[in-house]
Amino acid sequence: MMNSKRGETAIISRLRSKRSDPTSLPRLAFYDAATEIAQALKIKAEAAAMTLYGLCATGNVRWFDDQGEVIDIDECTIAAFHGGMTPAFVVADDLRFHLKEWSPAPQRTGLEAEIEKRLQGGDIPGRNIQWKKFSDEVRDECNGWIVTGNERKPNRGFGDKQIQRIVKDLTSK
Repeated sequence: MMNSKRGETAIISRLRSKRSDPTSLPRLAFYDAATEIAQALKIKAEAAAMTLYGLCATGNVRWFDDQGEVIDIDECTIAAFHGGMTPAFVVADDLRFHLKEWSPAPQRTGLEAEIEKRLQGGDIPGRNIQWKKFSDEVRDECNGWIVTGNERKPNRGFGDKQIQRIVKDLTSK
């Protein structure tokens, strides 16, 4: 039987290594990221693009230039940012973290990414985690609930069967 502390330590070190190396993280093209912002916050595309520029310029969302190089925000000046050194890609997890915080709407685009992250982290529903707990945690992370009073139920597209379908699709690849 595996020592749970060693297992937790391994998972944490794996997550830290992925966090420190943004090149291994899922990316979104700038236009796609701005579209996600516009849909999540229900704002115009131009406002979403400006919001994304602000997130990149402040270092809240890590980004890549058109050569695929990670830009170190400490070495990028405002003049360089404005003068052509602009984001071509952004780290999807960084962006979705903020969208989850800002948008009351469910983050449908993050559902598959959240499920994939949990599967890669070792959660295997039906084996080492119950399906209900797995599905509830995924919905928690994606704002996938409709809350009325003291009751909550899965939002449309966030039901147990939909989550199970996505798990099946991801594990059959």
